[in-house]
Amino acid sequence: MARKVHPTAIVEPGAQLGDGVEVGAYAFVGSRVVLGDGCLVHHHGTVQGNAVLGAENEIFPFAMIGGKTQDLKYRGGDPPLCIGDRNTFREFVSVHCATFEEVATTIGNDNHIFAYAHVAHECTLGNHIIISSQAVLGGHVQINSHANIGGASAVHQFCKIGAHAMLAGGSALVQDLPPYMIAEGNRARIRAYNKIGLQRNGFTEDEIAQVRHLFRILYENNLNVSDAIKAIDCETKVSERIKRPVLDFYDTSLRGVVH
Repeated sequence: MARKVHPTAIVEPGAQLGDGVEVGAYAFVGSRVVLGDGCLVHHHGTVQGNAVLGAENEIFPFAMIGGKTQDLKYRGGDPPLCIGDRNTFREFVSVHCATFEEVATTIGNDNHIFAYAHVAHECTLGNHIIISSQAVLGGHVQINSHANIGGASAVHQFCKIGAHAMLAGGSALVQDLPPYMIAEGNRARIRAYNKIGLQRNGFTEDEIAQVRHLFRILYENNLNVSDAIKAIDCETKVSERIKRPVLDFYDTSLRGVVH
């Protein structure tokens, strides 16, 4: 499939464009960029830096993909940004490269990052994540697959968000948000489990009931965290598939988990 590059676009020598790539009017593609098959860079979009994108990514007008890290520890070099397939970056989104060459900012597949959102250096995003407009991720944030980040929310650096979790709009997250849970507020607190999100992602009614049982153990039984984790580990009503992500999440948390 033929590539289409508008006459006013700038594609620097060295850039690698796959089959079917389209680059719109006044867009910019830097010399170290790799665009996989079927990528679309709309007019005035920018992809630069050491950015490698897979297939069928869409970069909307005025988005900046591959910008230089804002980390003041940057000392030069060519740190990478690695992006998978079928991601959408809406207007004015910014995604930055890593600070050091030994690590990368990484984004998986099928994610939707809406207008004015920011993904900082060394963030790691899984698959099927929605980051709503004006949400900002500090450096080193980890978001697992199928999470949902509400608009105008802020995630502190080094925080981790579990799979199928949701951070409500306008919230400030300063600790880790476990799988399946909804957090809201400034500073964010656990408010509920993500029933609608689980339904939308194909969880059965029995599996959702198991998540509800985990929620009660963690947040409604007046147990401290250590005792709640022990209770979950011994719980026979909850399958390993449902409880293992929660147990592993607590075991690997570095900033502490939202209460």
